[in-house]
This record gives sequence, structure tokens and C-alpha cells, in this order.
Amino acid sequence: MRNLLLIFAILLLCFNTYGQRTHGLEVRLYGGRIIPHRIGMDALAQPSASGEINYYFSTRTDNFYDVKYRFPKHGFGVNYNYFWNHKVLGSALAAYSFMDFSLFEKQWFGLGLRVNAGLAYMSSKYDAVSNPDNIAVSTSMCFYFNLSINEVFNLPAGYGLKLSQGFLHYSNGNVKKPNLGLNNIFVSIALSKDILTRDYTRERVDYQEKLSPHEAWIMGTCTTSDEFSEGYNGRGGGFICSTAAVGYSYQYGKIGKVGASFDMFYNDNMKYFYYPDERGLVQLYDKFSDIIKFGFCVGHQLVYHRFELATYIGVYVYNKVWAYDWVYTRFGARYYVADFMFLNLTLHANGMKARYIECGIGFSCRRWGRD
Repeated sequence: MRNLLLIFAILLLCFNTYGQRTHGLEVRLYGGRIIPHRIGMDALAQPSASGEINYYFSTRTDNFYDVKYRFPKHGFGVNYNYFWNHKVLGSALAAYSFMDFSLFEKQWFGLGLRVNAGLAYMSSKYDAVSNPDNIAVSTSMCFYFNLSINEVFNLPAGYGLKLSQGFLHYSNGNVKKPNLGLNNIFVSIALSKDILTRDYTRERVDYQEKLSPHEAWIMGTCTTSDEFSEGYNGRGGGFICSTAAVGYSYQYGKIGKVGASFDMFYNDNMKYFYYPDERGLVQLYDKFSDIIKFGFCVGHQLVYHRFELATYIGVYVYNKVWAYDWVYTRFGARYYVADFMFLNLTLHANGMKARYIECGIGFSCRRWGRD
């Protein structure tokens, strides 16, 4: 009887335990160099050194996304970056979240891909009088992005050694000029330690199972941006920019969608033109029909639970001002806070030139067309 009770208890534990969650800490040191990716940035191309501390967790369950993405590590961290030309660029303090994906893994060695995204405080910024050489950054707050390839060595007792090569980027998304941004290539070394492992008994539900693969959506965004007025001087920012879009997506599998959208763009900066003479900044347009742009784009969304990485490319079908820009891109993220609503944060750009950040909200319909 005792053996039967023991077997029943073990079976009960198995049915209620869906996996394990491991928590850990990581310390990382960087060495890098600023890359002059635009004309006039050669003087900024100097070394940098930084360090960061990260908290991470990894959940091992039989959930589709956990298995498909090889049980990625999620986490939060802070990074401090010191630039050698400190009088011009100062330093940067970033707070971010990250995901660490395993591309290949054996018992003691693995390869990984890591993405950090967050906000950074820049201690120095452009000023036409006191700091005219910092043409990379004009606001104290900037977006922070870090992408790296990692070689991971698994050590005893939950320790890990990681060598990485990658690049990081600081930008304000064209909120204020000048905004050439900073691109920093680097190599780094990190030491991590798993500090706690617990049974994970919360079932990880795939919310998309009850939804149709067909999705109709609408989206609206509103933000501000800036353009140059004279040399590296901006117009001061605060020019309203907005995107309205209606689209369709088809989810061909659990990790991907393909789709298309019809977009309308408005950018207040397009009313003005700067003449390099006594006229200066002149408003040339005042009609809404002159400023508005329409476009059609196609793209892909990489799905991980409720988070989606969106990559779209399109062409303008109506574009009176700045008509030389006929191709545009949209790159960024969406997060579905509910089955019918998502938050959008994407960059609207023409080639390598950022126009503005599409920050807004969208609504989705996926109840129709279900089997």
C-alpha cells in the first residue's frame, strides 16, 4: 500500500510540474570603438570601454515557444559606456531588457544570439556653441540597441563564460537634430552564475491556438520629429508626425506571419525648406494634400508568444513632397496586450535615413475565418 501511495504521489507531482525556471546573474566587460558611418564623424571614431550587470531567467517547459527557441534567457540589465573622446561624447548609462537565444548547444559549448533594447542617458549632447563636434546625439535620452553573437562555455557549478562580438547603437529616432547616431562595435567577456532553480508549475498557454491565422488590423501612431535648418542645427523638434495603416496578415506557422498594409503618413517637417541664404527656413506648403503620403508595403512578423518582430518594405503611391523618396521601410516590434489590441514601436525610414518613430496602438480581428 505504501508503494502505491508513493507511485501516486510521484505521478501527481509530474502532472502538476510543467518544468523548471532558473535565475542567474551576469557581469560583462566590453572593449570597442566608434564607427564613423556618416560624413563628418571621423573625429568621433575613438575607443570606448563599458561594463554591465544583468539578471536573467530561463524557463524549461514543453510549451511550443520554449522548445522551438531552445529555452531562451530573458532578463534586465544596466550598461555604462565610457567614450575616449569624453569631452565631446561623454558617457552613456543604459537600462534595457534582453533575450538570449541559443543557436547551437552541446554539453559544454554553445553559440548564441543576443538582443538588448532599452533607453540610454547620454551625459553630453550637441550644442551649437558649447559642443558643436557632437553631431551624433542631440538629446539626453536615446534609444539603446545591442546585437551580438556569443560563444558560450558551460562551466561546473552553474558558472558560464561567454565571449561576444557585436555592435551597439544609440539614437533618438529623429526626435531632434542632429541625430547621426553612434555605432559602436565591440568584443566582450562575461561571467554568469545560476543562483536559483525552482519548479515551474504555471502552465504556459499558447494564446494563439484559439485564434484564426487570418488577421485584419488597423493602427494609428503619433510622435514628433525634426529636420535640419542650417548646417547641423535642427529646427527645434516638436513637428507632428503620424502614421495610419490598415493591413492583413496570415500566420503560416506558430513563429511567423506574412502580410501587407496600406499606409498614410503625415510629417509636419515637409512644409518647410531651408535656403542657404538670407531667406533661411521658409514654409512652402500649407495644404494637407501636399504633405500627406500614401504607400503600400509587404513584410514579415517573427512571433514569440505575444511579442512580434516586424520587418516591412513599401513604395509610395502618392508622394508630392520629397518625391525622390519612393521606397520606405518599417522595422521594430509589436506586443499584443490582448487578443484584439497591440502596442506598436517601429521606425519609419527612407533607406538609411530615419524619418520618425511610429509609436502607437493597433486593433486586431482574428475571430473570423476560424476552422
